[in-house]
Amino acid sequence: MSTPEHMYERIAAVLREQILGGELSPGDRLPTQDTLSTQFEVSRVVARQALELLEGEGLVDRGRGSGTFVRAYRPVIRRSALHYRPDPGAPFAEEALGAERIPRYSHVSHAERAGADVARRLGISVGDDVMATEYVSYADDVPAMLVTSYEPLALTRGTPIELPEEGPLLGAGVVDRFASIGHRPVRVIERLRSRMPRPSEVERLRLRPGVPVLVIVRTCESEDGPVETAELILAGDQFELEYPITVPPAAGRDQ
Repeated sequence: MSTPEHMYERIAAVLREQILGGELSPGDRLPTQDTLSTQFEVSRVVARQALELLEGEGLVDRGRGSGTFVRAYRPVIRRSALHYRPDPGAPFAEEALGAERIPRYSHVSHAERAGADVARRLGISVGDDVMATEYVSYADDVPAMLVTSYEPLALTRGTPIELPEEGPLLGAGVVDRFASIGHRPVRVIERLRSRMPRPSEVERLRLRPGVPVLVIVRTCESEDGPVETAELILAGDQFELEYPITVPPAAGRDQ
């Protein structure tokens, strides 16, 4: 691995290795800016930048006047495959419990008219009716993910799945719900990017300065076209993403 160009990155790399290697444990106090400045022969500004970098990665907590302490780093590992299997149970709860964190979520649904982006993703016209459901997922009572899902009411109106979190299929995943009305999803596309959060997202996710969000735009498609689309906004310091990929056999070889 090449040596980081910036000195504050080098300092952060040393401290990160101590944290991830167990030399520093959750709750341990890191050296002060003055101590790091002396140890690495740098200015206090550079030492502060190193600590800010680790804070942005979710490895430490910094308190005004109280020092910097190793944070218990227990990311929720989002495994996409869990969310689209038949009878999925509660995938986020399963993932949160796997990180030894207590899950819960809130939700609210309301009908609205599709804007241009949602209409494009669903293959409908701007202004068509959709059911929008907003979710907030928590891990240890810390908001970790915001999700807004859109389903075309032309498909769901008057069916048992019109309200995603009510009715006989309450708790069923998107695959089973739409299969029940003859539109079983056969493909799910997730497009991922990262960006800095908007002010409202900072507030709702209680993000610390410098922490980005991961944005996943999902579209579920049946043989007849899209049936659901969603935007997932994940706190960048609380998640790791896992995508299993099956490698196909080489051409011409027996399977």
